[in-house]
Amino acid sequence: MNKYLLILILSLAVLGQTAFATPEPKEFEPPKPPAGIAAPRNPEMEKHRKEFNKRLNLTEEQKQKAKQSRIESQAKMKPLMDELISKQQERNRLENSDGNDKEIQTLNNEIKDLRQDLHNIILQNERDFMEILTPEQKTEFNKMREERKQVIQKQRMMKKNMKPHQQ
Repeated sequence: MNKYLLILILSLAVLGQTAFATPEPKEFEPPKPPAGIAAPRNPEMEKHRKEFNKRLNLTEEQKQKAKQSRIESQAKMKPLMDELISKQQERNRLENSDGNDKEIQTLNNEIKDLRQDLHNIILQNERDFMEILTPEQKTEFNKMREERKQVIQKQRMMKKNMKPHQQ
């Protein structure tokens, strides 16, 4: 009986602390490298790229075409990303200052549209990439895509299970 009472008291204490521990909202600001210096490559991303190229067994010509397509896509995405970040910051500012709900909704719609535009560019880049692959490489690419989806799904489930339950 004493064990159950102790567990109940400890549980209530933990739940009470998590209920009052709310982080302050932060505005998203992407990191910027110093002027004139290219951003260093992420070692994890570099490792992923090498594994990607190895599994697909890309030729040098395929690598160059993929790189060119990626550069073109990034050039299209950059102004959209800048606009998206600006609108998100504006929305956050309005939400934190009890701004006009209509203005916030308008910004939310514009953000949604920008995200869709970015998604469309990503899909087009993927279609362009698929065009340079052989049938065997396409099969391997689809296999890699499914593996990645499973990893992301597991990460989401872990993240979801780690969040404190709100009452």
